[in-house]
Amino acid sequence: MLPGCVADYGDSGPEAGVLGAETPVAVWYATDRERDGGANDGGPSYGEGRADITYGVADIRIPPVHVAGTLEEPALASAGSSADRRWHVYLDSARPLSRGAFTGDLHAALEVSRRRGILLYIHGFNTDFGWSMRRAAQIAHDMDYDGVAMAFAWPSAGTVAGYLADLNNADWAAPHLAETLRLLVRDAGAERIDLIAHSMGSRVLIQALDQLVRDRAASNPPLFGEVIFAAPDVDSDIFAAAMPRLRPLAGRFTLYVSSSDIALATSRRLAGDHPRAGESGPGMVVIADMDTVDASAVGDDLFGHEYFGDSAPVLNDIRLLLRDGAGAAERPRLERDFHLGRSYWRLLPPASPES
Repeated sequence: MLPGCVADYGDSGPEAGVLGAETPVAVWYATDRERDGGANDGGPSYGEGRADITYGVADIRIPPVHVAGTLEEPALASAGSSADRRWHVYLDSARPLSRGAFTGDLHAALEVSRRRGILLYIHGFNTDFGWSMRRAAQIAHDMDYDGVAMAFAWPSAGTVAGYLADLNNADWAAPHLAETLRLLVRDAGAERIDLIAHSMGSRVLIQALDQLVRDRAASNPPLFGEVIFAAPDVDSDIFAAAMPRLRPLAGRFTLYVSSSDIALATSRRLAGDHPRAGESGPGMVVIADMDTVDASAVGDDLFGHEYFGDSAPVLNDIRLLLRDGAGAAERPRLERDFHLGRSYWRLLPPASPES
């Protein structure tokens, strides 16, 4: 396996941490956050202010005791406790690069990867720069992604109280994500580009893809391989209306939803009780040419919102999708069900040892 990859844990995920030396994972990044002059773990800090796009690469260290489906961090991280590279997913450095150096170095990294592919992660609400880099590294590592990990870091305030500000900044950042996607398609030399957006990051991605739709002729081949929306904090009607427009851009679209997502339930109430696209239940989005996967049975984080990175069964399902190109009908823990006469998929919990 390449550095930064982990073994296949099967359907149930790992039973214990992976012991040994720390594992380095490079995360290439594009950000329209303003440099704030401070430090974030071992690297320069980008804050919540807006700025022109900066490109670069972050060096992340996965600790020897890492457990797949866990982003290890200090217990009091929100209070400013320092990360310890022996126990935590650690941001060692973040190095800004010129646009030319970025595309050149990224092209070189792709040349030595197995798949020559990019997995681009777009973070959600209440996320700072360091978290987005560490999460991108963790999910690429835990899914054994055999290409290059990358993150687009837009200027989230990184606080729960900043929800409305994040909505505005998500809309503001969409043209910069579109610019980044054009750069990757045109200059990176990747054989495939896969996209995964979480929560409010789905809002950024949908608007960016809408701009790319206007760039291309209807007969052009897809620009992207897999596009995954995980717990999208987007009005379900707006999401469903956008998918037919965006469908020609990618080989496949997949939507992960849950009825246990407390964060999206709160967002729904703030939005006048309009369902969010990441919720299952009566308002669940099930449409043609997109696989909807209900992960209600396997998400176990505190607010039920981070399951795409915190649940080993979800990570394994995404891994099969990205690594093997396995459709929903081919992935072992998915069971077909129906909502309003349309089929979707339920992700089953791991089998118990006694079964």
